[in-house]
Amino acid sequence: MSAPAPRLVTLKAEPLTPEAYAPFGSVVDLGRAQLHCNDGQYFVEMLTLPPRTEPVRRINRHFDCVQLFAPHPQAGTRPKPMLIVVAPPWLSAERFDPNQVRAFVADGTQAFTFNIGTWHIGPRALDGTPLTLVNVQGERSNEEHTEEIDLVELTGSAVEFELPA
Repeated sequence: MSAPAPRLVTLKAEPLTPEAYAPFGSVVDLGRAQLHCNDGQYFVEMLTLPPRTEPVRRINRHFDCVQLFAPHPQAGTRPKPMLIVVAPPWLSAERFDPNQVRAFVADGTQAFTFNIGTWHIGPRALDGTPLTLVNVQGERSNEEHTEEIDLVELTGSAVEFELPA
């Protein structure tokens, strides 16, 4: 007997603006971004992330650093719009509410950060193809300084998004 399908929570995604995104991180202009790492060093890597295809079932956060994602422009290609999924850092894993998840649509030219403790998933391309980004984060974020939850297991819900017109 298979497990019942999760309840889908449908939320409206909104355009990525510095004001709307401020509780979760910052939208980085061509100037500078302040990064902070509590323990250890930062590392930089190229990440290729899958496109948006399914509702969000897992979400995580890092307690040691501000994480930065920047588009990786490739010659002859246009910027790829992407979906950024976040939830407030003050939500505990035990009382996580899927209705508190927010989503933003970036135009593919904007870099952005996740504040320390902001729940998130890796950005997802909206055009059905993988997305390559530059990722800057603390070297210990992936192991000892990360908390991850399974939304379906914890709340019985997965989250999907309506995109702005």
